[in-house]
Amino acid sequence: RQLLTGALTASVVGKSALVNEWLNRIARDNYRGAERVYGWSFYSQGTREDRQVSGDEFLAHALKWFGDPDPAQGHPWDKGARLAELIRAQKTLLVLDGLEPLQYPPGEMQGRLKDPGVQALLKELARANPGLCVLTTRIQVEDLAHTLGKSTQRLELENLSPEAGAQLLQSLGVIGTDKELQQACADFGG
Repeated sequence: RQLLTGALTASVVGKSALVNEWLNRIARDNYRGAERVYGWSFYSQGTREDRQVSGDEFLAHALKWFGDPDPAQGHPWDKGARLAELIRAQKTLLVLDGLEPLQYPPGEMQGRLKDPGVQALLKELARANPGLCVLTTRIQVEDLAHTLGKSTQRLELENLSPEAGAQLLQSLGVIGTDKELQQACADFGG
């Protein structure tokens, strides 16, 4: 069994923290049969609209980690398709956190992937994948919209109510009155 989750961090509250908690829980269950687990966060590249972002670093690292003999070979689309083949060779849990920097912002192209390598990877995995690929993003991945309900599922997460937030904070050992904990939850937008 091979495992890489070091690229993910739990430093932010929200999608990243949730996916990390989920990974920690399924780790105790031996990753539910996954032979390989690989996680990557794109947040380090930022989410500003004017920033040039690509999946090159991710593709190079993932191709190497999955055993590609020449990670630098080919165009980004070819690299993404090749990575999908390597991922499909074993039951793999792939977690890609914070996809927003690789997506177009609101407008005509909203939600489409800017990076051809990541686009090829995700389209190929949506076509056929014996494992599981988990994406976190605030924006629907339009490149996969035609696969919803077939090979992909979309889960909408809502903010916590002040009451639910207070319960969560209490379960984490935060000390305070119900009113204080509810206010803390409200202050951080649920």
